[in-house]
Amino acid sequence: MKNYFVIALLAILTVTTVNAQEPSFGLKAGFNSLSIRVSAEGVSASESASGFYLGAFGDFEVSEKFNIQPELQFISISEDGENSSFIALPIMAKYKASEKFNILVGPQLDLLLDEEAEGIKKFGIGLGAGLAYDITEKFILDARYVLGLSNRLDDSDLGGVDIDTKFNYLQFGLGYRF
Repeated sequence: MKNYFVIALLAILTVTTVNAQEPSFGLKAGFNSLSIRVSAEGVSASESASGFYLGAFGDFEVSEKFNIQPELQFISISEDGENSSFIALPIMAKYKASEKFNILVGPQLDLLLDEEAEGIKKFGIGLGAGLAYDITEKFILDARYVLGLSNRLDDSDLGGVDIDTKFNYLQFGLGYRF
């Protein structure tokens, strides 16, 4: 698990050292919805919980139309009095479709912080896609969906039945660029 975060950190450092063109940094906050999808033998079910996220981001220009936007987010989810927290590290490729409109795609690593979550893997990988709109030079609106790629169940073979559990995220937020 630590290896994935080290690899992500090295990728961010590589981007920042390769491109010395005025990077920008900022803060983000918004609504987060977590959907837990469980499937086994062709049958699936999902359950959702909502909360918020807070984070910071960097924006590094690679070319005139292409940026890399790494982020670090704290996600808090609450449902029926139960709370869960995550740390997420999305690394988004940002394509500038127009002066104000951007398309985001990239991997997301997340770490479940709850010590009491038994039977659930703490580390997960997902693939995110979203849209961002620059309201002004400083303020940004964005929406993103992250599809969970890794099975989060510790023992996915229960009694001969293969169970697949994935975490998906939907986010709507507002960012402020320094």
